[in-house]
This record gives sequence, structure tokens and C-alpha cells, in this order.
Amino acid sequence: MKVKDIGEFALIERIAQIVEQADERVILTIGDDTAVVKKTELDYALLTTDLMVEDVHFTFKSITPHQLGYKSIAVNISDIAAMGGLPRYAVVSLALPPETEVAYVEDLYRGMAEVSRANDVRIVGGDVTRSEKLIINVALMGEVEEEKLSRRSDAQACDIIMVTGELGASAAGLRLVLHPDIEPKVKNAAALKMAHFQPKPQIKAGRILSSLGVNAMEDISDGLASEVAHICEASGVGARIHLNKVPIAAGVDNVAALTGERAIDLALSGGEDYGLVFTLSPHLQGAVERAFAEAGLKVTVVGEVLEGSHGITVIDWAGAESPMKQSGYTHF
Repeated sequence: MKVKDIGEFALIERIAQIVEQADERVILTIGDDTAVVKKTELDYALLTTDLMVEDVHFTFKSITPHQLGYKSIAVNISDIAAMGGLPRYAVVSLALPPETEVAYVEDLYRGMAEVSRANDVRIVGGDVTRSEKLIINVALMGEVEEEKLSRRSDAQACDIIMVTGELGASAAGLRLVLHPDIEPKVKNAAALKMAHFQPKPQIKAGRILSSLGVNAMEDISDGLASEVAHICEASGVGARIHLNKVPIAAGVDNVAALTGERAIDLALSGGEDYGLVFTLSPHLQGAVERAFAEAGLKVTVVGEVLEGSHGITVIDWAGAESPMKQSGYTHF
């Protein structure tokens, strides 16, 4: 059964049944002209949006509808995590060809529902229209306390730079999708592909860090090198990254060797890891490490913030310092 066979309103009814759940904060949800929710309980409302376009961000053959739905919500939740906030309500706009199978759309929203429920997010509305290609736009509202708001412009000279989790897994997973012939040679292939298709938003980590008073913070969507550059530009500082300290996920070196690349380049520039990179005063390092250990999370020092806007340098394994050459993903 195709979307054109049941029409817009029947499709919306099916979507509503998949994502609907009771929540006293939601006054009106899918089915009215607009969603109505209670005012944010914290000081600031956070608003973010992200667009996923067929043949730009994904292809039908490269990702399942469940994974695509999951990822479309997860990347927005990650933005809220980078601000130290809590995600709350999402609206989803969907443009799709009339020939799309209804089952595909249902699986898409099951993926959205899975990650939403895991992160206390409610999908409360959206829009559906026809298009030659599948386009998903998610807008997400969150909230944060004034004292916990983290900005990319708050890095201070002499801060240390830390990252959560491990890097390069998503980029390696993408290469496995693009080069399926190498997958049998990669022991960690399933985990790497899962990191690419279903990234885990770091809300818990973001809340810990904002509570401890870290300075600048950003999620690693375009690659560590790119995110550190954003922080430095916004804060008017420079930075130094130690390549031997960058935590690289298991299996990334295996994939890099098979594709003629370096694992460190996938970690620095591959993007879509959706961990957090942040700066903090050195005296907070111990508190952060203890809090993460108690939460069962990984955190690693990878560099330091330098006074003055002198760009980013890297220290290689031999101890030599040179300008950072890697860059992250850009759309144009």
C-alpha cells in the first residue's frame, strides 16, 4: 500500500498512533492546527532544527527507514545536549513521493519514537506534503537553566579541551556502507555501522558538564577539527590538539587501512560522532573525570586552549607541532 492510496489524513492518523504517548505537559498534540504545550519550566527555551534530504544525507538503499527516523531526531537532540539542556518537544515535517510505501513511513516514525522516548521527547506535530524526493525536517524545543547554558563562545585561554566517548566510528561506518566489499574484513563492522546509523545523543553527559561549570561546549557533528575551530573563532582564542590523545573507536584503524586513509583523519574530520567537545578550567578536570566514571561514561583530555586567535595546531606522535590541516564536513 502506497501513501497515495490512503491520502494525507489517513497517513497522519497512522503516524499519530505510532508517536503518541501521555504527557501532562502536552495540552494539544497531533490533530489540531498547532500543538499546545505548557511553558518551559526552566529559564531558557532552546530551539533547533535539522534537515535530511534524500541523495544528500542518505539514500533509500543505504539506511533502513527505522534508522533514518531515529537519526533525524537524534541529531537534533544532540544540539540540545551541546547547550547543557533537556530536549522536550519535536515537530516533524515530511515531504515524500506519493509512491512511497505506507509501511516505510510507519517504520520511519517508529525509529523517531524509539529515540524520542529514550530521551523524554514528545513528537507533538508537523506537516506532510508531496515531493520528488524524501525530505525530513525536524524542529526541536528544549530548555535549560540560565546558569547551565553552555555557549561555544565561552572558551578561555589556558582551558583544557576534552571530548566524550570515542571518535571516528561514524565515518568508518559510512565507509563500510560505501564499500560493502570490505565489511567482511572488519571485525567491528556492525558496531561502526550502528554508530553511523543510530548515534546516541549525549544528554546525560551534557547535563553533567553544564552542572559542573564547563566553559564552551559543542556537539561533534562535522568533526572534532571543525568543532574546535568553531569554538576558537567564537571565543577569540587558539587551540592545540595532541594527536596521540584523541580517542579513536575500535575498528576505525582497520577500516582506514582498507580504504587508504589514516584513522586519525577519520577521527578529526569524519564527523557525525555526536559526542561532545568542551573546554574547562584545569581545576575542574578531576571533578569531570570522577562524575563521568560514576556515570559509566568516557571522557578524554585532547588539548588546550591558547591565548590569542592563532588558529589550531597539532602535536604529532613525534612531538612536532604544525598547523591543523584537517577540516570537517560542509554542505557547499
